[in-house]
Amino acid sequence: MVETAESFLEELRQKEWKYKEAHDLEDGKTHVACGVTGKTTQVDFHFFFDQDGKSVTIRIFKLFIAPIDKRLQIMELINQSNCEYRWVKFTMDQDGWVNLQTDAIINKETSGVICMELMLRFMNIIDTTYPKFMHEIWA
Repeated sequence: MVETAESFLEELRQKEWKYKEAHDLEDGKTHVACGVTGKTTQVDFHFFFDQDGKSVTIRIFKLFIAPIDKRLQIMELINQSNCEYRWVKFTMDQDGWVNLQTDAIINKETSGVICMELMLRFMNIIDTTYPKFMHEIWA
């Protein structure tokens, strides 16, 4: 397991946060998945720690699916959100699923604190933006 992933897992244990899984991937990265419940929805965070121990990719897959007839409006909200929030990037895939992502430079000493901080920032942003997306879909 990559040392930066081990440091993040230790930070989770110290904060008494549970994680769903942690395992090495064939490409040498380590994947850690955490479920987090916010004020508006529950999401699964996926952390992909690079083998060199210098960076992490954080992804949330399938936050919600945009109906075909609402995709233009959702893309407008995605663009607004990407301009407003700097710690997360919203994207929509070809099937209409809205995903979130970011990348961070880390090392063994900082990975736990940085990943926890980014997870909390993600959740604050999701708690703010998710109701806006749902209003657009259901309005």
